Amino acid sequence: MPKDKSEHTYPIAELAAFFVALVLFSEGLLPRLVTAEEVVEGTPILRVAWLPIYALVLAGVIWQAKAMALTALRVPFLILLLGLAALSFTWSIDTGLTQRRAVAIVMTTLTGLYIGTRYDWRTLLRVIGLTWLTIASISALVAILVPGFGVHQDIHPGAWRGMYYEKNQLGAHMAAASFICGFMALMDTDWRRVWVIGFGICTGLVLMSTSTTALLALLLGTGILVAALWMKRGQLTTVFGVWIGCVAVLIGSAILVLAPELILSVLGKDATLTGRTDIWSASIEVISERPWLGYGYGAFWAPDSEPAFWVREVLEWESPTAHNAWLDIAIALGLIGLVLFGLNFALTLGRAIRLAVTTWTGVLALGLCCQFLLFSLSESNALQQNSITWIIYVAIAAKLANPLSNRQPRQP
Repeated sequence: MPKDKSEHTYPIAELAAFFVALVLFSEGLLPRLVTAEEVVEGTPILRVAWLPIYALVLAGVIWQAKAMALTALRVPFLILLLGLAALSFTWSIDTGLTQRRAVAIVMTTLTGLYIGTRYDWRTLLRVIGLTWLTIASISALVAILVPGFGVHQDIHPGAWRGMYYEKNQLGAHMAAASFICGFMALMDTDWRRVWVIGFGICTGLVLMSTSTTALLALLLGTGILVAALWMKRGQLTTVFGVWIGCVAVLIGSAILVLAPELILSVLGKDATLTGRTDIWSASIEVISERPWLGYGYGAFWAPDSEPAFWVREVLEWESPTAHNAWLDIAIALGLIGLVLFGLNFALTLGRAIRLAVTTWTGVLALGLCCQFLLFSLSESNALQQNSITWIIYVAIAAKLANPLSNRQPRQP
């Protein structure tokens, strides 16, 4: 990875704390060890475990207050979205639950802003990569040595879930981890062997999870890296690559519109996308009942939620989310929240595209944004408390917003 002037040495204790915090945020270690099934409210052990992490994050934010303030000014839509989530307890259908979860999402988002402001690209990606490599290694060992714990037995028999509750969780995390490991294998020559091994482990876990979306995300990330390598060869190959990409998108869009059943059959999905279209239809109906400000952050899908109860009655199964990040944000924070999130994503994606033309970190940011968008269409991965996925998205947004952190030798 090209070095830049912003890179410097950090205390070992600080990096160790950063690593431990990300492992806890990874959703793939402590939760499965303290409870056999996913609990919406969490357990007392987990709630207490987050307190020292939040305290460290708050101390870091105070320590880097000036730099954090400058970063916040460059991501205004994200800050407004966070403020809306924090204030939503005033109109929430479950005030107490929204207050607790609002604190969690504020601290989770501040974590992403802090690490994106504090650390240079190399350090940030090394710690994130090592975190996911640790979880991946443990998940692989658990699936092999303790299949009753790490492999689905009843639902999706044979599909690996590792240290996660569900196979799609494992697949989603490992697809992003594979992309980061692949990128670092190209750029971080000092640790190349580590990243090549990590790429192999994470790719294997995506395949063993049997998650279709994760497989698509893996192919998408790998394709972006291959395309970037090819297009960096010169202007002619760049123009030709863009032309090929546009033609492929047009062909794919035409097939999706004219013969969607063909794509669904290739992916092994039914017309309802494993019941997701039913959830989406029901979610759109409940959004129309409270369109502007929603039901309050984190309140709608609670176990005791009355409106969610009727949705689940219609669906005839206990859906925990809308299985779509955009719909879930609209349910929680209304159309105002949805617009703010859309503006923030568009700003982040635009910055990534602009930076990808001249730097490799831009290619990384573009790939992560594309994967994030893909998963947001079928999973609720945005604005999630105590989630490494949301932390990385916020950290990337913060890095892209800071022009000093993006000063690297420009490619011809």
